[in-house]
Amino acid sequence: MSKIKIYELADKLGVERKELLSKAQEFGISAKSTSKSLSDAEVLKLENFYKKSDTQEVVGEEESEVETIDVPKKKESKFSLLAGRKPEKNKPKMLRKLPNETPPKLKRISAKQVGALVVGGVGFLILSNVVLFGLMASGYRPTQKIIYQEVSATQKASGNGLDLQAKNYLDGFVQTYFTFPEDEKDQEQAVKDINAYFVQNLPVISQGIQRTPSKFEGAVMMSLTDNEATYRVTYSAGEVTTKEVKKGKDTTKQNVVKYHDETTLFTIPYQKVGSAYYISDEPYFSSVPDLQATENQVPTKTWSGTDNNSASVKKDLDKFTKSLFTAYTTDGDTLKLISKGLSLNKGQEFKSLDQATYESKGDNKYHAVVQVTMKNSLGTHVENYQFTIEKQKQSYFATDFKHTLPEGKKE
Repeated sequence: MSKIKIYELADKLGVERKELLSKAQEFGISAKSTSKSLSDAEVLKLENFYKKSDTQEVVGEEESEVETIDVPKKKESKFSLLAGRKPEKNKPKMLRKLPNETPPKLKRISAKQVGALVVGGVGFLILSNVVLFGLMASGYRPTQKIIYQEVSATQKASGNGLDLQAKNYLDGFVQTYFTFPEDEKDQEQAVKDINAYFVQNLPVISQGIQRTPSKFEGAVMMSLTDNEATYRVTYSAGEVTTKEVKKGKDTTKQNVVKYHDETTLFTIPYQKVGSAYYISDEPYFSSVPDLQATENQVPTKTWSGTDNNSASVKKDLDKFTKSLFTAYTTDGDTLKLISKGLSLNKGQEFKSLDQATYESKGDNKYHAVVQVTMKNSLGTHVENYQFTIEKQKQSYFATDFKHTLPEGKKE
């Protein structure tokens, strides 16, 4: 028999090379690698060992040393996770429990290591809280909060539930409807643009519908419901007249358009279908109501109360009022010391105290009614105020400001 190496014998027997090397070392064979050549006697000894292991009798006698499990050979995949391993022969795989195997030992952690882990964990939690606090202080807010604030801002901008998409759609219709050109070809296209908003052809019995040229000037939405919108529209209406124009010996007629401004209320029935809109019926016109109230409808503004103070008290209160409005337009720090409810207003200049009455309310409190003259880039104007003045030791303090005169009885 020729010399055979350990790895060759392992392949022949269908066992792991390292396993055969370990078994050879148990039998006293001096081998450090699987490339070690074996003598005939050594080969015979190893072959006899594995042949005996294949018989049921040996398995029964040596059950305490070797446990075998037959694993049927599976069809191999084209993609293998085990690279470099040679294919085995058609023998069942045998899982062996070697007598020299020992269970893994549980590694113990010292008290110092446990303490270090605890300190590290606590330190990480503290550092995380510090970082989070720093982010919050710098203005960071969670995404959910930002989104909620953005939604709230959108609701405020849309006027508490105003359908801005509907408004945008209807704005376009209003501008299209009131823009009607003079040229006949352009008028045909304008009619198509208007009809496109209706989707369908609404039934029209009248045969006398005519449109004169018009120019859209502007519109303000007055109201918007789920199915109707009303606009206050200003437009230029064209009045078409004809005049004779001479061209050489011939005389022709030519249209002349004169425009004048009109204002009307324009109401549009509409419907929403899914996320789209259409004009559901013919729009209609109505006159613009007069929004100006009459004299009989409004209460009379007047100076209320009487100035029941001595001349010296009136002088002190006037002096305080002048210093109050001077600080109101020049010095925010002083304003905070002598009042509550006014903010610094550097866009104006205090010119004069024109009228002031101080009605005593007891407990060193006075109800002030004041008119002052202010100046800004538009010139001078008057402003009216009501507020409370309270004496505090040697000074005064003003609160409860209202920009209005009190209401009185009509004569």
